Amino acid sequence: MNPHIMHLGYKEHTSDQMSVPSLYQQSVKAFVKQLNHLPNHEVKILELQVLPMVALKSVLKEMSCYPSLREKLHQELSNPVVFIRMFMGCESDRLVLQHCLREASLIGKSVLPEVARNWCKMVCENKSKTDSSVIKNKITEAIELGTYLHEAGWASQSKEVLDIALQMFSQLTEDQHNKTLKIICMQKLLRAEVCAVMLSEADTTCSALLTMIEGITDNAILISVFLEVAHHHRRAERFADFNSWTRKAMELMTKSTSTELVLRFLQLEAVNLTLLKRYEPAGMLINQAILRARNQYGEFHRQYAGAIYTHGLYLLKINAFSYAIPILLELLDLISKLYGSYTPHIVIIRSFLAYAYYRRSQPSGQLYIAYSHIQIAIAQAKQIMPERQEVINHFCKFSEMIRKGHERGLTAARENSAIRVNDSKVLDVEEIKQKCFELHDDLDV
Repeated sequence: MNPHIMHLGYKEHTSDQMSVPSLYQQSVKAFVKQLNHLPNHEVKILELQVLPMVALKSVLKEMSCYPSLREKLHQELSNPVVFIRMFMGCESDRLVLQHCLREASLIGKSVLPEVARNWCKMVCENKSKTDSSVIKNKITEAIELGTYLHEAGWASQSKEVLDIALQMFSQLTEDQHNKTLKIICMQKLLRAEVCAVMLSEADTTCSALLTMIEGITDNAILISVFLEVAHHHRRAERFADFNSWTRKAMELMTKSTSTELVLRFLQLEAVNLTLLKRYEPAGMLINQAILRARNQYGEFHRQYAGAIYTHGLYLLKINAFSYAIPILLELLDLISKLYGSYTPHIVIIRSFLAYAYYRRSQPSGQLYIAYSHIQIAIAQAKQIMPERQEVINHFCKFSEMIRKGHERGLTAARENSAIRVNDSKVLDVEEIKQKCFELHDDLDV
């Protein structure tokens, strides 16, 4: 394989010429076709580490078209050097990376946990002292990677990456910019620990984070931290603390608050209201989250996925099973397209679908669809998260309940309807705050 072919094509043909057949495109196809005929798929493609970014994207995308190259694609994307080049180099548009990750996962495992493990190993093996700007870039890279791992469902791996990022701060001087970056890192770490059910570690991180923000006046940072602290307290079932911190966040929100933070607030409030059986206001807030996510990001985005995930849980909670099923199926399809079919998210969504089909089909006793979904969830859980034995055991018990039939299962529930999302208009931040302050006042009575 000759990397000079790729460089020649890249130099002579810019991205504006991609729409017509070119030497560049022919070079990409020839390069990948040659890969497909190599007998040894274990050999690393060293050229990928030095190709220009446009060429790297093109080669990986072309590789994804060959089912016979999926293992090789998986291997190359698991290389932290190649992955980080793609990940950080295409920060504004990761559609090609998402497509490649999805295709590579079709061998039966996700790329992301291997990337995390290999990245951590690479960083720990290269601890030689270097320039502070290089360290800062590496920290930024780690925060981005840790955030992405968490979004894709790999919370434990996210924590490992962010732990390393946090350790790197000891090599930097303590100025305001570095302090802000460290707060962001700790906030992301807290979220990962909470979602990985590491509550004692989360308590420690939470305390350190609150100490760090003393004297901070940036509203966006404070809102983000307050919401993360609130999330931690809700998962720890400290509901009074949850209400206190969401209220603090709400007081700082203005019309200039980012859509991402408003969505985070809406979903946290909605989940809490659902747990308190305040279903109507919870439904209203979920509708607001869905509308905002759709308007701002479109329907092929993690923010929209997060909003409909909250919606699906809400519908299950209010026994609106027939409404929940299409939402969960939409979510399953969207998450598969964003992160591939082998992530913890997919396992959990499958289990929710099994539950929804089970409850809807109890009167008829036709439970084969529910049984099919829970069996797939069990198989995938054993494959991609074998360390979560308590989750697997829970799924197995539910599977046995379905297999024995509806007479021995949960009591049949009357189906409820749900508020239609499109029946609402998008409220501005002040209107949302007013409604939520009223709800908080009612809860305090």
